[in-house]
Amino acid sequence: MSMNMGKKVSVLLLWGMLLSLLFPRTVLASEAPYETFTLDVWGNAVPSPNGYVPVRSISGSQIGCGDFNNGADLFYNAARNMIYVVDAGNARILVLNEEMELVGQYDRLTRPDGSEYVLSNPQGIFVQDDGTMYIAESGNQEVVVCDALGKIRQIFGSPETTLIPVNFDYRPSKIAVDDRGRIYVLSKGVYQGMIYLEPDGSFIKFFGARNVTMTWKDHLKKAWQKLLSDEAAATMQAFVPLEYSNIFMDPQGYIFGTVIGDKGMDLVSRINPVGINTLSYKVNGKMSYIDVVADEYGIVTLLDAQYGSIDQLNENGKPLFMMGGQGDRAGLFRRPVSLIQVQSRLYVLDGDKNTITELEITEFGRLVHNAVRLYNEGLYEESIEPWKEVVRRNANYLAAYIGLGKAYYQMEDYDTAMYYYRLAGDKEGYSLAYKEASLIKIRNAFGAIVFCVAVLTAAVVLWKKHRVRINLRKGAAA
Repeated sequence: MSMNMGKKVSVLLLWGMLLSLLFPRTVLASEAPYETFTLDVWGNAVPSPNGYVPVRSISGSQIGCGDFNNGADLFYNAARNMIYVVDAGNARILVLNEEMELVGQYDRLTRPDGSEYVLSNPQGIFVQDDGTMYIAESGNQEVVVCDALGKIRQIFGSPETTLIPVNFDYRPSKIAVDDRGRIYVLSKGVYQGMIYLEPDGSFIKFFGARNVTMTWKDHLKKAWQKLLSDEAAATMQAFVPLEYSNIFMDPQGYIFGTVIGDKGMDLVSRINPVGINTLSYKVNGKMSYIDVVADEYGIVTLLDAQYGSIDQLNENGKPLFMMGGQGDRAGLFRRPVSLIQVQSRLYVLDGDKNTITELEITEFGRLVHNAVRLYNEGLYEESIEPWKEVVRRNANYLAAYIGLGKAYYQMEDYDTAMYYYRLAGDKEGYSLAYKEASLIKIRNAFGAIVFCVAVLTAAVVLWKKHRVRINLRKGAAA
């Protein structure tokens, strides 16, 4: 290499480094800074093709509003095509369009009497299709309801009920609203479940209360507590349910709740309108799930604050993708706090990096989602080929075998369903398919069974008649 050529290469490399520092938003799909996993039959993590890859990291200064400061929450309203950012440290709500361009900002609202209401420490937000905003204003210890112009309609303070102490330090942190206007609020230090309010703010009840999950060590501690004096027992750990870390209202009106917990606990709840949890997802270790989002096809995406990971499950709680991690590179997180899904993209707000990371679905991820979508739309036969293509690309992808088993089961091809359920190690699915296959074999053999029984019955009757004749002849001869 000539000296001039060497200088040109050095200059190009230097410019490349400068451009990467000045424009850090774009990350090539092949440069995903993490490996994606799924689980095998025995619950072990196995590598998988990436379901999502980071494409850009967006700061407040890049969208023209100044740096974020200790961001707390993201919310996406599909009807309005708007993304809402709760920028807690700057005490403001930012409104972005789907291109992540700033279109609005709220740091001061207007009271009904025309006076000014200043946001103090907002922590959560929910936005209805007409633009009505419900803000969990932790600093002012109240829930604020305002229209899209920032005009306040209602302000709810601490709920009035004997179930909550008068001197309770009310700190609303997250909020969701159903299609009837009823409000679900999380507040720090509330272990009885979500605070469930009427549209006028009056208290209804605690919703989705969790049971206390105790290990054998906890049982031993509790037994030891009974032997101690009241003063000594009061210094020990209190056995109370885990409080929710976040909530999400899915398109079907189910409330999802996350908790931070340990091995063997249900860390994700999908609660139906009558308060019953319809999802069981247990993990092999301690997880700090801090947010959850679910789409219309039942795909659930979880954000873990401790490991900086994103876990995506199907509607039955089976892992599809497990990705992400801790770090400073785009696609890794220091303190992820909130997650939203916009169309096929995911956005993660990092409270320490003060950025929003955009992750784009890959071809493999789209293939998996398409198979799930087709099945959930009742197109069972159409879902088979996408699942088979997933298996061709990753023979260890457990969810594909389960998907094939479910599809063939719905098509009443129970023998094939049993084959795929066996590959997936799905004992429950295999048992259901085996039961149906056995009933079909019994029904198909019913005619032959009836014929055999009839022939045998006739043979017995003829034999008995023959024996009677022989006995009569013997009697006559005697």
